[in-house]
Amino acid sequence: MRPRAAASAAEPARRRGPRRSAGLRRLGLGCVAVALACGPGEQKPQKAEANPNMPDRVHAPAPAPRRPEITDCPEALREPEQVDRVIGSACKAVTVHPGYRIENGSLTIEAGVTLQFMPGAELAVGFERPAALHVRGTPESPVRFTAAGEQAKPGAWKGIALYDHADGSEIAGLVLEYAGTDLRGAIYVQATDVKIDRSTVRDSQNVAVHVTSKGHLSSFKGNRLERVSSPALLLPARSAGSVTPDNTFPPDSVIHVLGGMIRERARWDVPKVPFVIGGVIEIEGPDDKHEALLELAPGTVLKFDDDAYFTVGYDHPAALIAEAAGKEPIVLTSATRQTAHAWRGVNLYRSATASFSNVVFEYGGQRSDRGVVYANNEARLSVKGCTFHDNGGGVTLQGANVRLGEFRDNTFERSHPAFDVSPQLYGMIPPENKLDAETTVQVEGGEIGKDAVWHDFGVPIEVKRPVSVDGEATLTIRAGAKLRVHDGFSLGVGEYGGGSLRVEGTADKPVQIFGVTDRRGTWDAIRLYEKARGNVFEHVQLRNAGGEGAINVAIGVDAVVRDVSCVRCFSPTLTWACGSRVTSERVAGGAETPAATLPPFGCDPA
Repeated sequence: MRPRAAASAAEPARRRGPRRSAGLRRLGLGCVAVALACGPGEQKPQKAEANPNMPDRVHAPAPAPRRPEITDCPEALREPEQVDRVIGSACKAVTVHPGYRIENGSLTIEAGVTLQFMPGAELAVGFERPAALHVRGTPESPVRFTAAGEQAKPGAWKGIALYDHADGSEIAGLVLEYAGTDLRGAIYVQATDVKIDRSTVRDSQNVAVHVTSKGHLSSFKGNRLERVSSPALLLPARSAGSVTPDNTFPPDSVIHVLGGMIRERARWDVPKVPFVIGGVIEIEGPDDKHEALLELAPGTVLKFDDDAYFTVGYDHPAALIAEAAGKEPIVLTSATRQTAHAWRGVNLYRSATASFSNVVFEYGGQRSDRGVVYANNEARLSVKGCTFHDNGGGVTLQGANVRLGEFRDNTFERSHPAFDVSPQLYGMIPPENKLDAETTVQVEGGEIGKDAVWHDFGVPIEVKRPVSVDGEATLTIRAGAKLRVHDGFSLGVGEYGGGSLRVEGTADKPVQIFGVTDRRGTWDAIRLYEKARGNVFEHVQLRNAGGEGAINVAIGVDAVVRDVSCVRCFSPTLTWACGSRVTSERVAGGAETPAATLPPFGCDPA
């Protein structure tokens, strides 16, 4: 049987709650998922009602009857009330019994008032009908909610419950103590636009404040939480931005963030208190004209559950900004284990913009086809001074249309592959990035249509499919690069729209191109087609090539080939057609290669 949060005597039976997430189970909050669905199934009152006799007309609902306003000082609150009650500062302590709740009314409590709650009692607001709670304490004269009699211990009474119809409730200057008998916590919020400011919650048996997926905090500032359980707060993603840096949390506390949508602009800034991400968080604008934004402040730590990740800009504009250059780093890590593949990562789609600086990405890359940072289509991405370590993959850029901004001064350690990118985007990654020996680079096949430079990062560049250079683009492969190519690979230049290839090895750092499978002819060749111009090969070591020659030069094409060899190749190292303009020096055929060169024959001397 799935455990369920206890219901108050005044509540009707509720529908079964949603399935619990792994994160909630791990944190000992298995019953919280049930509590998320607590509350009545009815909808909030509609502003206008259709006229059944004239479907195209609406009429305003009848005005609510005037509620009585009560300002006396009660000794006790026992039964449900539908009044506007004000308990003034002159009142003595008021005892609250089980069964009291506020419906179709309001409760205002002025500075200095004490409410003492009997065992099993709670302050329930707006369970069935619109109601509101207004607590108006001050630093000098706070309102106090405490346990009655000698029951002063954690869990002595239930706490505050702001149900579906308690929208707009405000709590300020409250000292709340000894509450929280069940997993709903000391303050349970299903309502929207709730403010909790400059208050103290202490000695709670469970979470201090629990906001369900239906609820929303519009303000949570200047509060102090003392001797409460961890997590101190349990709230949906759209409420996390309301938690300001001036709140005080117990040592070793965390904020547990449920999955959900962020559709507006928010900043997460709670120093020294990690956010535990318990589900998928979607950052998504409400439409194409409005951008949602989540900004992570320097020093923010996000700990992701196994099934948790960020998705940004899938349909509508959205941005994720995590910039901490020169400040305390932002950390995105696992909540469960310190191993690669523990959590998924950050997914950026066509309407996404993301900027990362001084961010640590660790233990992510759960999916084998995506790194801990994944971007596709036309997403915009900038990555500066970040550290990637112990991930299933670093950065995956799918397709050639990702709009890559700055990508420099990053460090990749034990993150295989560091990059998984198109050949065009690999040519946009500058050399000011550092990869350790346990990290590799993967380049997908495809076309290079703009100038690109492939740098050497000290690790093999694994090229998975054929690459073509066209559109008058130039591909430059710098000294020291080691291309480890898959079976069937070919590098074609100028087949349709013109192009150029420059392979610029040096004597001490030759460029190497070799097959994943170490046999003759496992990959095709480098082919310079009729529209290729200005081609240069210097200090190049080829291995395992096939075709008519490892380097094929078509009619009318110019190429300079110096200090080039091919080992275990199916055909000669260099071959060219009649009418081509080839300058070759020190071209060699190594072991198991039939010849160094194969000049054309039968050419017209003219």
